[in-house]
Amino acid sequence: MFTIFTKIGWFIKKHWWKYLLAVTFLNIASLISVLSPKVLEYGIDQIVNKTLTQKTLLILVGCFLLIIFGGYISGYVWSHLLFGASIHLEHTIRKYFFRHLLKMDRKFYEEHVVGDLMARATSDLRTVAMTAGYGVLALVDSIFYLVLILAMMFFTIDLRLTLVSLIPLPFAVIVVKVLGNKIEKAFSNARNAFSVLNNQVLESVSGVRVVRAYVLENQDIERLDQSAQAAYDANMRVFKIDSLFGPLFRTVFSIAQIIAYGYGIYLIFNQRLSPGQLVSFTIYLGMLSWPLIALGDTVNIMQRGNASYDRIQEVLNEYPEVKEPEAPKALGQTFESLEINNLTFRYPGSEQDVLKGIFLCLRRGETLGIVGKTGSGKTSLLRLLLKQYRPNAGQIRINGVDIHEAKTEEVRRFFGYVPQEHILFKGTVRDNIAFGKENATEEEIQRAIDLASFRKDLAFLDEGLDTLVGEQGVTLSGGQKQRISIARAFLLDPEILIFDDSLSAVDGTTEKTILNNLRHERRNKTMIIVAHRLSAVEHADHIIVLEDGQIIERGTHEELMANNGWYAMQYRHQQMLQDEVVSVGD
Repeated sequence: MFTIFTKIGWFIKKHWWKYLLAVTFLNIASLISVLSPKVLEYGIDQIVNKTLTQKTLLILVGCFLLIIFGGYISGYVWSHLLFGASIHLEHTIRKYFFRHLLKMDRKFYEEHVVGDLMARATSDLRTVAMTAGYGVLALVDSIFYLVLILAMMFFTIDLRLTLVSLIPLPFAVIVVKVLGNKIEKAFSNARNAFSVLNNQVLESVSGVRVVRAYVLENQDIERLDQSAQAAYDANMRVFKIDSLFGPLFRTVFSIAQIIAYGYGIYLIFNQRLSPGQLVSFTIYLGMLSWPLIALGDTVNIMQRGNASYDRIQEVLNEYPEVKEPEAPKALGQTFESLEINNLTFRYPGSEQDVLKGIFLCLRRGETLGIVGKTGSGKTSLLRLLLKQYRPNAGQIRINGVDIHEAKTEEVRRFFGYVPQEHILFKGTVRDNIAFGKENATEEEIQRAIDLASFRKDLAFLDEGLDTLVGEQGVTLSGGQKQRISIARAFLLDPEILIFDDSLSAVDGTTEKTILNNLRHERRNKTMIIVAHRLSAVEHADHIIVLEDGQIIERGTHEELMANNGWYAMQYRHQQMLQDEVVSVGD
């Protein structure tokens, strides 16, 4: 049960002085609180014996005021230190967690759904923080405060009365042990159910337009209802077990009070106990309710904390498949060449190669066009260039250095990537264009807009560059999102600019404008253009045609047209379709 403190021991060890002071002042507060019944006991006995004087009354009032003031000060100190440390722990683990997510590769995100990761980064983290705060409070008070109260009852009132009154307590301890084991399993199941529900909601919200387009609202609502019901049932199992703790201790406490009153009155009649002692004893018995409840909460919180920390640690224990080299080599400041030698690759867990025996050489200032059927391996080749995976055989070299012998950050510094899925972030159009270069000047942003042929679209946006794009660019069309992504890449002006079928959502005229801007602005820079529309690559210095992961044709546009292979046939077919569209338009 207490293994959670071993798991977060690294944090407690680092901030030991905070926890030491917090526990010290917590114990001082407990010590102060057990003094008030003794003061009251003395006053009552003085009244019963008719020996209370004005001076004694003033002293008793002063003692109560000191107890109240001392309890307030010590309570503030331990609360500030203890719960401040728990918030610090949550903040620290959250930083580790998100930094870890940024290091992970595509395989990790293919295996983990977003909803589950969000659940671990929010609910599970809060549970661990609660363990480091309220959990420590409950643990200390359930032990020290309990021992302190029992000591006052044993040694300052009556040993026999205390022993008789505490007869029900061992039964409570046994039940707490049984319930604690059940609640850990139930809580872990509830966390998993919440992750599934979280992911389902995210999918429904992000795909709401597709759901509406296919008139599948009812089916989507039904799926959400099923996930919500599963989460509800799992949480109800937790609360059913959790709800047993409170009544258990209230019942035990009530039985103990009945015993105390009965036996205490008997002792008073036999002059073995004073009325003041019985009053103070019943107050102490009432004060026992908190450490007993804290004992139950300790079991509950520790089990939850264990389950949540294990879920967080599962993610932190995973590492990217593409590991950083122990002795990284430098790639240099400027790009000179890109070489691919006998590259072969298959995705982890797959038995089929998606790339086979790829050879390429690209020099500074040259443009490479990559074309082929859907599923031929075009995007997979780009992922290897960006060091998202490690090839099964062969090498990729930049400036003569294998990219897996250099730091990932240094490799990706050379590249600007415009992917098929155009990712926009919540904020303004300006923010999204300047995403890769936060210190960009207004002049640089305006120039990138012109190069991406986005100027005419600004006139249709209510706030121009300051228009909010909505989550994932929901307020923009596909073509507008593409051109914002292209403007972002132009602004960054990388050594190697990659277009992964990034002109598919723009019309032919806009495509020609952007391509002309590319050729003019990047005369001495390298480009890699993946496209289904072959007009996007006909100006390239080198063109390769992929099929089933292999290069079946290579050359310039003129050479490939002369070969009369797949490229030539596809190019003529696309030209015929374009001519037909023009004819229909006329």
